[in-house]
Amino acid sequence: MKLLFLPALLLLFPTAALAQESTQSSPRKLAEEAPAEDAKNEAKNLLKPTNELESWVFELNDAGKGEMTVDGDAIVFHTTETTGTDWHVQAYQGDLELKDDKDYVVKFQMKSPEKVVSLLVGQINEADWHEIGLHEDLQATDDYKDYEFTFTATNVVDKNNRIGFVLGIDKGVVSIKGLTLTEK
Repeated sequence: MKLLFLPALLLLFPTAALAQESTQSSPRKLAEEAPAEDAKNEAKNLLKPTNELESWVFELNDAGKGEMTVDGDAIVFHTTETTGTDWHVQAYQGDLELKDDKDYVVKFQMKSPEKVVSLLVGQINEADWHEIGLHEDLQATDDYKDYEFTFTATNVVDKNNRIGFVLGIDKGVVSIKGLTLTEK
């Protein structure tokens, strides 16, 4: 009897193991069934945190004057002296790797007690500083307002583009929070 049992066990064991394996999903099959990581997450923000001073270049030219501070989750730009040339006070985030003919979305919230006018621009971050498809006139309000702009990047340079605000039009305070730049 023992002699018959051993061959039967050897014959049935591989079949039982295969049957059990087919009812369980393999790691490869689970990976194929899971949604892509990009589909689960929002598009990646290409900018640094809005409310960190180190994220920004605050540039003052000629007699343009101002300061940049942090207030909670907002970056605050205060233009105290203008010259008649709007870019004499500006703030931007640089070293952006953008691609020609790609669509990008810029989102943020902005407010200004003085309702100052400013510009949102995308440029290359080297001489001749030409714009790359983003140029928006902004009129801030007393309370935070949502802004969203889509643009197609054109004539970018390799890993040296920037997104920022031209602040030298009016004296006053502009607060910005939640600034994101994502590929569409």
